[in-house]
Amino acid sequence: MSTKIEIGYYAFEGGKFSSDPNAYLNCQGVVAWLNPDSSASEGKRGLILIPDAERFMWAKVSTEIGAQCEYGGKSNTQKILDYAEKYKLNFPAAQWCASYSKNGIKPGEAFLPAQGQWWNMLDNLKIINSALDKMGGALLTNVVCSSTECSSNLVWCMDMDDLYALKEPKRSYFTVRAVIAF
Repeated sequence: MSTKIEIGYYAFEGGKFSSDPNAYLNCQGVVAWLNPDSSASEGKRGLILIPDAERFMWAKVSTEIGAQCEYGGKSNTQKILDYAEKYKLNFPAAQWCASYSKNGIKPGEAFLPAQGQWWNMLDNLKIINSALDKMGGALLTNVVCSSTECSSNLVWCMDMDDLYALKEPKRSYFTVRAVIAF
């Protein structure tokens, strides 16, 4: 098992990392961000971008949930899920991320990144896309949604092609990407 971890490395079930996407079974995704604090605790050391992408609406209703944390995608996603359950509503983007279960990722581990987490990953976009391409994953392109709300009608999104943030209606269809923290 490799102890060295770099942006663009591949993450595997069991906490293994390698620069080779075929080094172990069950490749979970690409290391897309590393915490500059090398003493960070587990769950705060970095983010792994899942290779799959889907298109969903952020919400099927206009309502403000309070998912406004700029760097807390996991907590924003949980707020969205709790709100969905309480009011029997659908929030397809967050629900897809939270239910993701492939290659050893268990439901509830993956989440919709917050706006600030996307900004962190943008610094490494070329490395991430090169690694995704090497493993046959969906590249980070187009507009992706975050878990960070702007208002009852708008959500923060990131334009991966032109590298800027924008506010978009929650009822729009977006490319949805999930991450897991390690």
